[in-house]
Amino acid sequence: MGSDEKISKHDEKIIKELLENSRSPLRDIGKRVKLSASSVRNRMARLESLKVIKRYTVDVDWRKMGYDIEVILLISSWMTASKEIHETLSQFEQVIKVYWTAGTANLVCVVRVRNMQELSAFITENLEKLRGIERVESLFILPVPE
Repeated sequence: MGSDEKISKHDEKIIKELLENSRSPLRDIGKRVKLSASSVRNRMARLESLKVIKRYTVDVDWRKMGYDIEVILLISSWMTASKEIHETLSQFEQVIKVYWTAGTANLVCVVRVRNMQELSAFITENLEKLRGIERVESLFILPVPE
């Protein structure tokens, strides 16, 4: 986005509404942000063209889909291998997201699997075979208490 492209307060309000429910009718969004539906549509199109809005998505309860385990992996690797590791990790179906980080771990990887056997297989058959990984720390994401 160029420096002359401004995101207004109305644009920010529209984005917040879309974050709550990206399927909200334009008329409803317009009422909440005090704009017409056509103004909301035009602003959304502009935000899409500027790549501020990259995509519209759904929020899935993965546990109800049978994926009971989500893990954050803190990965320390050789600096010379981190780009290749990042690219390789991004290709695995179990990997939801890979982030570059600064600190003791230079990569953070979010993994989603159905059970401990799948996690074990991912680690032993995929992760352990990647050249350049020095250390991996696992943080299990716990479900929100009801």
